[in-house]
Amino acid sequence: MVSRDLNRWALCLAALVLLTCGCKGEEDLLGQKVLVVGLESSPVHLDPRIGTDAGSSRIQQLLFRGLFQKDEVGEAVPDLVQSWEQPDPVTYRFRLRPGVRFHDGRLLKARDVCHTLESILDPALGSPLRGNFETIRSVECPDQETVVLRLSEPDASLLTRLDVGVVAEPGQPGQGGGETGGLIGCGPFRLLSWDPPREVRLGAFAGYEGGAPALREVRFKIVPDSTVRVLELRKGSIHLIQNDFQPEVLPLLERDGRFRVLKDQGTSYSYLGFNLRDPILASREVRRAIAHAIDRDGIIRYLLGGLAAPATGVLSPSHWAYEPDVQGYPYDPDLARRLLDAAGYPDPDGPGPRKRFELTYKTSQNELRRRIAEAIQYQLESVGIGVRLRSYEWGTFFADVRKGNFQIYSLTWIGVTDPDIFRYLFASDSVPPAGANRGRYENPEVDRLVKRGKSVLDKEERKRIYSRVQKILAEDLPYVSLWHGMNVAVFDKRIHGFRLFPAGDLVSLREVWIE
Repeated sequence: MVSRDLNRWALCLAALVLLTCGCKGEEDLLGQKVLVVGLESSPVHLDPRIGTDAGSSRIQQLLFRGLFQKDEVGEAVPDLVQSWEQPDPVTYRFRLRPGVRFHDGRLLKARDVCHTLESILDPALGSPLRGNFETIRSVECPDQETVVLRLSEPDASLLTRLDVGVVAEPGQPGQGGGETGGLIGCGPFRLLSWDPPREVRLGAFAGYEGGAPALREVRFKIVPDSTVRVLELRKGSIHLIQNDFQPEVLPLLERDGRFRVLKDQGTSYSYLGFNLRDPILASREVRRAIAHAIDRDGIIRYLLGGLAAPATGVLSPSHWAYEPDVQGYPYDPDLARRLLDAAGYPDPDGPGPRKRFELTYKTSQNELRRRIAEAIQYQLESVGIGVRLRSYEWGTFFADVRKGNFQIYSLTWIGVTDPDIFRYLFASDSVPPAGANRGRYENPEVDRLVKRGKSVLDKEERKRIYSRVQKILAEDLPYVSLWHGMNVAVFDKRIHGFRLFPAGDLVSLREVWIE
């Protein structure tokens, strides 16, 4: 059923695409060194202390710089930090690079770093990153180029989290409003304008350390409909799309000589999340039944075009702390039915139309996400679970998820690097806004382990700790793991220097040049 519908959709799209083969953009922006990137949805917030969704994070990386940045394998490497030392397990002393300037021209100083971290820790800001820095006991600036962090306990993952963008201390010259809302960073691009329904415009920062980017401007064009995004790519009004397109069109684009296609396995993690305070979903047997009722391999094959690998947990197999020996949930609808019976939800009429119970499944308005939700709806209804689908504009959907206003939902985590993410996602005290335990999962042993894993500095011991965490989570099922997606970028052949990053980051745009 899914494959037949998919084929009809693909044929219709192919016809539309062929109609535009000869079209060209009205203006050759790429020839003017203006690169247009197609996005599905507008970023929620460009302030790096507040916006944590994928769209926000990827643009923030171009506007701001952190003390550290993550390299292509997710390891922390110095950025604004010139040198650093750790005189004892709970003290870090960072020396900043001299001469780094904000987009308004003034020098970055230690007080800006201190302000950024202090504001994240201030409950008044409501930063979702607050829980990531809870071990920081004090932030000190003994001089203009030195930052000292004193911790309450050792924190093995601190450096990987210090990639958060540094914002200027308020009250300084240039901290105004206007079109940019006062968002002034020191990254390779500066914010020119932000029109949430339509686009975000970034301009090359001439004062960027190492020289301004070769691109004069980057525009992120918001096009919610995936078919329209592809048509605009072929017309030339969009020059680059990464992941934000239907997998079925990829063969058409690969055959088009005007484009280059890059593919690589990514670390993004797609999952089905549960509200564990819901009386039905609080039952682990119900969650296990749902896991066995979902045909991940079929969805990957028919809806994702094979551009994903089944996931067993948050960490991908390439991660140093990945544990492969965990409880699995192969597709088994008969077992799902037996689990539901045992949980006290017998099917009232066997294969008839009546359902055991009904759940509301929330997702975004992304076409592919809706199709995936429809496939999961069909599979759950096949074992007697009624599913009401609700799709929302991205900002509304994400706000509901953060507030816990859901029964089940599907989302994707990006940027998974340090295993301390398990504390951020599943510690009982990491509920929003301090963290991302949106389903209100509670397990005292997990709380103890993630706290220990954060403070242990020995990598092998951390691996043993997180191995146990992954096994517990696979049994408890606060999430149903779906897949790790591949990153696929399609772009105009005149674009050079673009690279794929495992988390889907777009930081290589600072190195892109136009033929």
